[in-house]
Amino acid sequence: MNVKTDLAKAFIENPYSFFKQAHEVNPVQWINFFNVEGWLVTGYEEVEAVLKDKRFIKEIRNLLPQEGMPPVPQTLMPVVQLTRNMMLFRDAPNHTRLRGLVNKAFTPRMTERLRPTIVEMANYLLDARKGMKDHELIRDFAYSLPVMVITELIGVPKEDRERFRIWSDSFVKFIDFNTTQADLEEVAPYLEEADQYMRKLIEVKRVKPGEDLLSGLITVSDAGDKLNEDELVATCLLLLIAGHETTVNLITNGYHLLLRHPEEMQKLMADPSLIENAVEEILRYDPPVLLTTRWVGEDMELGGKQLKKAQVAMVALGAANRDPAMNEDPDTFNVARDHVKHLSFASGPHFCLGAPLARLEAMIALDLLLKRVHKVELLGEPLRRNNIVFRGFEALRFSGEVR
Repeated sequence: MNVKTDLAKAFIENPYSFFKQAHEVNPVQWINFFNVEGWLVTGYEEVEAVLKDKRFIKEIRNLLPQEGMPPVPQTLMPVVQLTRNMMLFRDAPNHTRLRGLVNKAFTPRMTERLRPTIVEMANYLLDARKGMKDHELIRDFAYSLPVMVITELIGVPKEDRERFRIWSDSFVKFIDFNTTQADLEEVAPYLEEADQYMRKLIEVKRVKPGEDLLSGLITVSDAGDKLNEDELVATCLLLLIAGHETTVNLITNGYHLLLRHPEEMQKLMADPSLIENAVEEILRYDPPVLLTTRWVGEDMELGGKQLKKAQVAMVALGAANRDPAMNEDPDTFNVARDHVKHLSFASGPHFCLGAPLARLEAMIALDLLLKRVHKVELLGEPLRRNNIVFRGFEALRFSGEVR
């Protein structure tokens, strides 16, 4: 199978058709995927195995001698260094250390105490749409809510919230499969800007700490170990950008699915207690992140294939979620599905730290949209974002009365 870059649009519109065909050939197969040669893993069992197996690693530079690594252009080196310090791209023991330190500040209690704030923010955004008939979900609601929540959690001043949109878009482009050298050169200055912004904010918080995550991360320690400033900057930017990005997609994908499946929307409106299950089904059926990657750390066997050290494994979360061996009738969207199984927050050491917050925001957002927006109608077919890894929309227009 050979997926060429000029087929990117077709893949973005319907990745699940491609994943289904790939899975039927073999849940583990060698392909050229948007000019990346490697192993595409599509089966639920195989994807979960990769995510949990420590022999699959994030840091390719730990496998190859320095002279074997492709050269990084000087203009991109600051951004490469920034991403290298993000725990998303680290392996044990550094990943374990960073995650442990962040866990001490990013607690379930801290997440749960945000519930009334999220409800208040969501209602505030909907109140602003009263008297208006046409709406754009991302601009008017789905972008603003997560960015308000995550900046409140981390301790970013309200007046700086809007700056994160271009930084978020730049980060997403930087780690996509379908990104060109020109794309990287274009977005690198914005990520350097984000880096400098966070360093200045850290200086402020050192002098005047608050009851926020950034202040907690500055002071937290484990057996005398602390996050150094580069790690602190990278960690906070990862939480701000990646956490916000995925939640926007989760809310938007979810509302789009409900608009496209009115019988499921009616089911949920008739029984609001289904909202938690509905969010899990949205995560399974059309997740915010389709793919992640790992490097093969040593020669091994997976799914009857022989994998070699330093090869890349492209781990298709979106494909695993629709594996018929794990979810019956997987191509049907059903908010009342029993025992929803998905890997949308990954698994193993890199299981998403922000999963409880994302779930909470999505439940509140969708519940209030269903309760407060009436006579809803989708206006045209929304345009998908030009991204292979992240699954979302550029915009989603609809009409409705906000009460």
